[in-house]
Amino acid sequence: MKKISVAIPTLNSETTLDTTILSLKNQRDVEVVIIVVDSGSKDGTLDICRHWNVEVKYFQAGNMYGAVNEGLKSSSSEWLTYLNSDDWIYPDSFSRLISYGDKSNADLVYGKCDFTDVHGRFMYSFSPPFPNQLNSIVRTGRLGFAQQATVFRNCLYTKLNGFDVKYKFSADKDFYIRALQANATFSFLTGSPVSCFRLHTKQLSSTKAELMEHESKQINQCLVQPPNLYDFFIKTNWQLRNIPNYLIRFMRQSMLSERIVLARSIYPGFHIE
Repeated sequence: MKKISVAIPTLNSETTLDTTILSLKNQRDVEVVIIVVDSGSKDGTLDICRHWNVEVKYFQAGNMYGAVNEGLKSSSSEWLTYLNSDDWIYPDSFSRLISYGDKSNADLVYGKCDFTDVHGRFMYSFSPPFPNQLNSIVRTGRLGFAQQATVFRNCLYTKLNGFDVKYKFSADKDFYIRALQANATFSFLTGSPVSCFRLHTKQLSSTKAELMEHESKQINQCLVQPPNLYDFFIKTNWQLRNIPNYLIRFMRQSMLSERIVLARSIYPGFHIE
């Protein structure tokens, strides 16, 4: 049976952590090693970990990517990922992602991600770019797939020395761009979405949106060449492919809020407009 290690950075995460851990416990046909890395929770977070008999490590507060590295650094699993403590994975997701990764001999596999409101009600989804489009999308300042919908091989994580902790908000984007530049093999798992990203006002993409955008631009300036016309053509084609999802987002957000809502779609650390 295939095995994957999943790090979950936590800090006062009691309101959502049960759902996250349960989604990992319910994975089919894959052994999932769960490592919670806590940064000093004062609520019931650690009680939840004890209830589920989940391993807990400690990492000082201040950088969630340092916590992720702490959780993954000694893992022997062939596949790795991390999951925020307010997101979750569908029951067949890791099996599908890993099987496709083995079939395509990929270093990293990503799928589609659903977005929900704070209560877990579906709001919208997006179709990521295809692997041969990623370099163009990156040059336009975006990446286009969600971290929650991604798994990667341990050997790739080791080769890249994990997540760069000089970034507090977008080290995942930096990691994936460095993987692209290292000629890692990316594969896109088509079909139904594999994960859920919960949108709420307390998450970093809401409370630190400007800082995340600034850091994201810094990463592009350091690692990526300026875009050309072909890159914008690729980005436009990708956005056109997502028109049905834009319409669903508009209708669903407006329905849930009972007013007309026009909003940007946010992936952690990078945006789809």
